[in-house]
Amino acid sequence: MTLKNIILLLIALGTAGMTAMLANNWISSERAAFLASAPKQVIETSTVQVLVVNTELKAGSFVRKENLKWQPWPEEGSTDVYALKGQRDIKDFIGAVVRTSIMPGQPITDRQVVHPGDRGFLAAVLQPGSRAVSVPVNATSGISGFIFPGDKVDLILTSQFNSKNSEGDNRSRHVSKTILSGIRVLAIDQKTESKDGEVSPAKTVTMEVTPRQAEKVAIGMVMGSLSLSLQSLARDETGMDGSTAKKPTRDTGRGFTLDTDVNALVAGLTKRPGKGMTVNVLRGSEVEQAAF
Repeated sequence: MTLKNIILLLIALGTAGMTAMLANNWISSERAAFLASAPKQVIETSTVQVLVVNTELKAGSFVRKENLKWQPWPEEGSTDVYALKGQRDIKDFIGAVVRTSIMPGQPITDRQVVHPGDRGFLAAVLQPGSRAVSVPVNATSGISGFIFPGDKVDLILTSQFNSKNSEGDNRSRHVSKTILSGIRVLAIDQKTESKDGEVSPAKTVTMEVTPRQAEKVAIGMVMGSLSLSLQSLARDETGMDGSTAKKPTRDTGRGFTLDTDVNALVAGLTKRPGKGMTVNVLRGSEVEQAAF
């Protein structure tokens, strides 16, 4: 092949490459212009309002109003078990107890909670290993209806026993002792929720205890009368209330309280045959007798 033919071949190849590049650029520009001028297709997804939890709810916790909110949800992704706005109300879930943990943003369903009065409700409220016991109360021992579910109380046992005085005569005595402390109240009568401003004396109080504490309650109901002592909501890390009020200064040094700690005359009055009555007068650590 001569030099002339080689040069002509190179010129032809260059011209063909240039033509192909120009053609490709023209096609790309035309395609871009066509796509720009074409009407855009807008895909709209319909949504519904689904009831979800906004804070983590652990198993055994009560559902409060502040734990729930309505959230937009794709209609295609919703199911019949979801609570939809317009079909259900937030009040349908308030006061229920969570069976299994529910994470924030997760829809709440009837299968995940148990409502008051439903079978297994009380068992869902209890913490693992705990027991529920009920004790009878009245307007006095139940603090006139001012104890509500969720409060912490102490359980006080007051019982009667016989004792002999200095003359050997039998007499009736009384003693009280706090047998349980910091017990969570689960229900008042058969209610686990209290309405705002509603105060009504209860007949029974159901509390959450350990198996050992349940045995103490059972024995306490046989030994005497049980009373409730309401603990303060303001409590420090040690479990003691943070009140700055003056505490009682007298301490018997015992884990119980006798009737003589309330009224010293119970022990101070003794009968002396033929000589009337004598009274023990306490002055600090000294004891004197006064005859009448």
